Amino acid sequence: MAHQTLQQCFNVVPGKITCLQTRKEIITGEVFIVQRHGQSSCWISASVQLYSSTRLDPNTGKGKLSEKAYLKHGKSCEHNGTKITKYKVKFRVEPDFGIPGAFLIKNEHKHKFFLQSATLEVPANQSIQFNCKSWIYPFTKTKTNRLFFSNTVYLPNETPEALDELRKEELESLRGHGTGERKEWDRVYEYDYYNDLGNPDKGQEHVRPILGGSDSYPYPRRGRTGRPCCNQDPLTESRPTKFNLDIYVPPDERFSPKKLSEFIENSVQAIVHFPLPEAQSIDEQESNSFESLEEIKDIFSRHKRQGVEGWIAEELKSLVSDDLFKEIKEASKKDPMKFPLPKIIEENELAWKDDEEFARQMLSGVNPTVIKGLEVFPPQSRNGVWSSIKASHIQHNLDGLTIAEAMNQWRILILDHHDYLLPFLNRINTKGICVYASRTLLFLRDDHTLKLLAIELSLPGSSADMEINRVFLPTTQGTEAALWLLAKAHVAVNDSAYHQLISHWLNTHAVVEPFIIATRRQLSVMHPVHRLLDPHFKDTMHINALSRSIIINSGGILEKILFTQEISMELSSAIYRDWRFDEQGLPADLIKRGLALKDPDNPTGVYPLLEDYPYGADGLEIWTAIKTWVTDFYGGIH
Repeated sequence: MAHQTLQQCFNVVPGKITCLQTRKEIITGEVFIVQRHGQSSCWISASVQLYSSTRLDPNTGKGKLSEKAYLKHGKSCEHNGTKITKYKVKFRVEPDFGIPGAFLIKNEHKHKFFLQSATLEVPANQSIQFNCKSWIYPFTKTKTNRLFFSNTVYLPNETPEALDELRKEELESLRGHGTGERKEWDRVYEYDYYNDLGNPDKGQEHVRPILGGSDSYPYPRRGRTGRPCCNQDPLTESRPTKFNLDIYVPPDERFSPKKLSEFIENSVQAIVHFPLPEAQSIDEQESNSFESLEEIKDIFSRHKRQGVEGWIAEELKSLVSDDLFKEIKEASKKDPMKFPLPKIIEENELAWKDDEEFARQMLSGVNPTVIKGLEVFPPQSRNGVWSSIKASHIQHNLDGLTIAEAMNQWRILILDHHDYLLPFLNRINTKGICVYASRTLLFLRDDHTLKLLAIELSLPGSSADMEINRVFLPTTQGTEAALWLLAKAHVAVNDSAYHQLISHWLNTHAVVEPFIIATRRQLSVMHPVHRLLDPHFKDTMHINALSRSIIINSGGILEKILFTQEISMELSSAIYRDWRFDEQGLPADLIKRGLALKDPDNPTGVYPLLEDYPYGADGLEIWTAIKTWVTDFYGGIH
C-alpha cells in the first residue's frame, strides 16, 4: 500500500470515486439552504442519507440506504435575490448501490431551516435534482427524519420497487388520524370545516355560523388545525390569543424566508394604514372627534411619523409573538407610508366620475368576472320599474339598433349585483348603513367601447314579493346628475365587495384548498399530476390560514371595510351554493356569460365577442399555453 500511487488506490470517474481497497464508492452532491435574517452561513447541523431507486434491500423492502453524510462548511451565495448557503456532500456507498431516488435529512440543530433544493452527480455525468422547498424541523420535535424524492416522475404502477414502499409510507403519514392539535412541525393534511371564524368567548357579536358540512352553509373544506373548542360553543374552534405566523399549516405549505419577509413588510404597511382589529391605534377620544377628512389625515400623519416604535409599537407587542415583533421592527425601517397611486388617478384625479372610464373598468378593472350578456329585457323586477320611457331612452342609445337586435348581437351587457344581494339587505342596512342591490346595463359600441345605459337600484319591500327600486339614467344636469353619480357609487361598492369576497377570496383561495389537501394525501410527489399541480398551490394554504386569523374572521379586516360586515362569509357561502367545477375553465365561463361563442376551429374552443376585454383575451392566451403544456406533459409520460 505504501508503494502504490494515488491513481492505483482510487479509480476516478466523473461524479463517482471508487476506492479499490475498501470497495466503497463516493457520490458527490450539493445541498442548498436559504439563509434567514441574522443567521450565519454555517450554523446548520444536519445529516443526509441516500435511498437507491434501483437496488432493493431485502431486509427492509426498500431501496438500499447509504451511510450518513454531514452538512459542513457551507458557502454563501445569492440566487434571484435570495441568500443561499451551499453545502457540498459526499456519500460512501456500496458498488452495487445503484441510482439514488430519494434522501433522508435529519435536522440535529435546535432551529428549523428552509431546504431549497439538492443535486447529486452520479456516473456518466448524470445529474439528479431534488426540488425540496420545505422547512426542516429539529429531530427533537418531529421524532423522524424528513424524506425527499427526486424530480423523476412515475405513475403508481411504474414506481420502482425500491421506492414503492417509501411512497406508500409517505402518503400514509401525510393523511394523519384526525385527532389532536397539530403542532407547527407536523406534516399532516386533514380536512375541516370553517369553524374558526367566530369567537363566541368574546361575546355574542362574535358568533359566526360554521361554513361547510351542511345544506344551510355549504363551503369548501380547509386544512385541519385541531385547536381546542371555545368555552361557549363546543362546535367552534378557539382562536390564538396572539397574532403570529404559527397558525398551523404543514411545513411544505409555509412561506419561504423570502416570502415571509415580503409578507411582514406588506403587513407593516397594512397595519400602519389599517390597524389590526384588536389594536387601538388612536385613542378613542381622539378618534371620535374627527370633523373632517383633513383632521383624520393630519392625525394619521403625526402618528405614522413616529413609526412602529411610536404609536402602535406597544399595541403590537401585546398582540404578536416576540419573534414576529422583531421581524416587524426590521421591516418597518422602510417607509410604510407610500402606497402608489392608481395610474388613472395619477393622470386625472377626477377620472372616476367619467361614465366612459366607469364602463371601461367593468372590462379592464379589478373585477372583470361578473359582467355578462343580457338575456332578458327588461331585467326581471317585482315592481316593473322599467317603464316605456326608460326603454325608449335605452333604444335611442343603441346606435340605430332595436333592443332585440342589440341583444341578438350580444351587444347589451349587464353587471348584475341584484339577486344574490337582495335577500341580505335588511340585515346589512343597520347601524347607519344604506346599501342597494344594483343592475347596470351597458351597450357595446362599434368602436368596442362600452356606453352606460342605465342603473337600477333596489331594496327589499315590505313583503317577500315586493321590491323598492328605481332606474337612473346618465345625465350631467342638476339634481339628476348627483343622483346618477350616487347610483354609480353604489354599483362600485357592490362590485368591490363581490371582488373581495367572491372573485378573490372564494373563487381564488378557498375553493383551491381542498384540492391541495387531496393532492397531498392521494398523489405522491413522484406522481406526474402532483408535479403538474404543485406550482399552482404555492403558499395558498398559509395565506388562507392567515386570512382566517385576521382578514375573514369576526372583527377582521373584511368585516371592517366591506358593507357586508358580519354577514360577509355567510354571503359567500350562499353564492358558493351555485359553484360548479365544470364551469371554472375560462372558455366555459365566457360562454356561460355570453361573452364568447363555441368555435371548434379555434385552439381555445371559443370565439370571443369582446375585442377590448383584457381578462378574456389575455386569459385565453394563458389558457391555451397551459393546455398545450399539460397536453405535452401528459404525452411525455405515455
